[in-house]
Amino acid sequence: MLRERHDPLGPGFSIALTVDGEAVRTAHHGQAQLEWQQPLAGGTRFYLASESKFWVAALVMDAVAAGRVTLDTDMRDALPALAGCGHPVRLGHLLRHTSGIDDYLYLSRMQLGHHEDDLVTQAQALALVRRAGDVDFEPGARHDYSNSNYVLLADWLERDSGLPLDELARRRFFVPWGLRDTSFESDPRRVLPRRARSYRRSEGGWRELPVNLATWGDGGMWSTLDDLVQAEACWLDDWRRQGSNALLALCAGNDGRFGPADLPYRFGVDVIVHDRRRLLFHGGGFAGFSSLVLRCLEDGCALVVLANVDGFDASAETWSERLWPTAG
Repeated sequence: MLRERHDPLGPGFSIALTVDGEAVRTAHHGQAQLEWQQPLAGGTRFYLASESKFWVAALVMDAVAAGRVTLDTDMRDALPALAGCGHPVRLGHLLRHTSGIDDYLYLSRMQLGHHEDDLVTQAQALALVRRAGDVDFEPGARHDYSNSNYVLLADWLERDSGLPLDELARRRFFVPWGLRDTSFESDPRRVLPRRARSYRRSEGGWRELPVNLATWGDGGMWSTLDDLVQAEACWLDDWRRQGSNALLALCAGNDGRFGPADLPYRFGVDVIVHDRRRLLFHGGGFAGFSSLVLRCLEDGCALVVLANVDGFDASAETWSERLWPTAG
């Protein structure tokens, strides 16, 4: 049914279902680039958008586990962009989107002379947060998803390690896990081998959608279906070996000090219950790209969904129902 909705000569999707770290079913449908009709494949690079946030959260929780920082740490002294905040902004608030900090994308759109295709850089995003001054509400009072939180977390990781975010992620995850085609990119226009383009159908045909964000932390990550399948094997292995000390377990922790008790968004990952299964996920969508990694660790399975066509439904609700249909 999904294939019938998308022209095989247009943009499309790549999907894999893994069990115990092995891909048991994969599907590629559509084209990575329409100009030269390059089909989507396991090695095609997709923009992950907000799926990147989970990886940043894992790096931060790794630093917490190592004792370099605590979730209670007030980040105002460590981050120049927070110099104007009158309330303490804890690390846990940034991770759970309960800081009250305005989204830099909103702040950028409010600028005079702004155009929707203007490139926004990391330095500009941090400057916008700093100029905004204080938070909109007392940190921890409520959940308000803001990309600024993860731009700030990336800034902290770089200051703490003395390394660019991409290099830090390469050393901790990408190289040890054999993720050869995964990277955080500071320049979305840099040539990447086997990069997919993203598209929106418009009057008269397809229109390419540029990724106009030169920011990282909230996004910035590019990867392939093959790499993400390999990564899921590594995340599952770590969870089975380390138990409550595994990075996924730490990211899924429900620490009520930093947000409402019933908040499904934890530390870079959402946790929901569907058909009596505990599911962990994050997803992303920007400039025609969509991504979702949906996990049921107890069953040892994960679903990876990537798409390069605007409007593709990569929501966790849709795909959890497809995997585990509920009665009625």
